Amino acid sequence: MGMFTPSPTINYDFVSGVYAFFSSVCLLLSVLHFYSPQVEGFYIVLVPFVPSLVWALVVRRRWLKERTAESSKGDAAADDDDNEAKKEK
Repeated sequence: MGMFTPSPTINYDFVSGVYAFFSSVCLLLSVLHFYSPQVEGFYIVLVPFVPSLVWALVVRRRWLKERTAESSKGDAAADDDDNEAKKEK
């Protein structure tokens, strides 16, 4: 499995959402870093979420493409079955 190959058992909408939330907290803390000495340097802890968010969005995009391809294949197969059933009647 490659680094950007999505796993079928993981919901990448949730993963991307969590990474986006913590990336926004990181952004908030980095802005507060310049205005408040009480939170100085706290953003450093959350910095790894930013590249993780980029990774999750790339994998999520591939995951969504695979899901739509699978659903369209399933729809096409169901349509073929319906057409065959109608022909038999």
